[in-house]
Amino acid sequence: MIEDRKLEHIKICLDKDVNATHNYWDDVILKHVTIPKVDLEDIDLRTRILDRDLEAPIIIDAMTGGHPVAKKINENIAKAAEELGIGMAVGSQRSAIVNPRMEDTYSVVREYEVPLRMGNLGAPQFALGFGESELERAMEMVDAHAMEIHFNYLQESIQPEGDKVVSGLIENLKPLAKKYPLVAKETGAGFDRKSAEILAEMGFRAIDVSGVSGTSFAAVEYYRGGKLGKLFWDWGLPSPYSLLQLKGMGVPLIGSGGIRHGLDVARAIALGADAAGMARAILKYATKSHTAVVERIEEILNELRIAMFLSGAANVDEMKNAGYVLRGELRAWL
Repeated sequence: MIEDRKLEHIKICLDKDVNATHNYWDDVILKHVTIPKVDLEDIDLRTRILDRDLEAPIIIDAMTGGHPVAKKINENIAKAAEELGIGMAVGSQRSAIVNPRMEDTYSVVREYEVPLRMGNLGAPQFALGFGESELERAMEMVDAHAMEIHFNYLQESIQPEGDKVVSGLIENLKPLAKKYPLVAKETGAGFDRKSAEILAEMGFRAIDVSGVSGTSFAAVEYYRGGKLGKLFWDWGLPSPYSLLQLKGMGVPLIGSGGIRHGLDVARAIALGADAAGMARAILKYATKSHTAVVERIEEILNELRIAMFLSGAANVDEMKNAGYVLRGELRAWL
């Protein structure tokens, strides 16, 4: 059943409009600097996150796994990430924990020298019995440098078969967060400050905000027959709002949720992200070839350089201090 659901999710994300009604990144306007600081070709995109060096502040974020179709997608992403020197995460590995036949749909990424390679398990499973053995198995499966723990309670609430248990979650994750490099990740509903503080205090190494702006998993579940998905389509905290709320916590932040191009990456960094995560914006290219992924990411990197150039930033650290104006619906949130 999990295997079928994985394929359904891929097809729905490719074929249906599952975007949030409003993309809040459009409410972030970067301030123009008339005289750039350095030549465009000298813009330095290199950064460091989770003790790993990246050639650019981009992570191809968790999308898939657990179905034969997903194996090629993950391989194309891994090969492109190796070539470009950027990070990647696989989709939820629960299916391979339950069904070892699916392991190769994830473990294929070990064949590539990805500078930041992240595994992925769902937080609800740690309230339902997952523990250190499952975590270690998932990490070994992809030779992970870090492990995303995704908080997808909105999606689980909409799914008829969803896991809606949270009792015992914090107690079970606390010893693991002290021992392993865990990254807390939302899946389209955003992170509030209080929850982020709880996880940071537990020892989580980074937080991926993944807020409202991009793929709505309530919408995905609506197309799978979950009637409540329509009602909760836009539920959650906007991606840039979450970044601004978490800024200054002292834990690395990944800005994701609706990132479409290099300008959005620049916006995320200006608002406090150490890197930006992209998923659905890359999915259709990952279904074609690793070359298609490389070509699209190279376009995004060029867009990012131009945004940094015109913002007066010479490198990623300087982009974090770039000027910006907030407008529209995002401003109302603030």
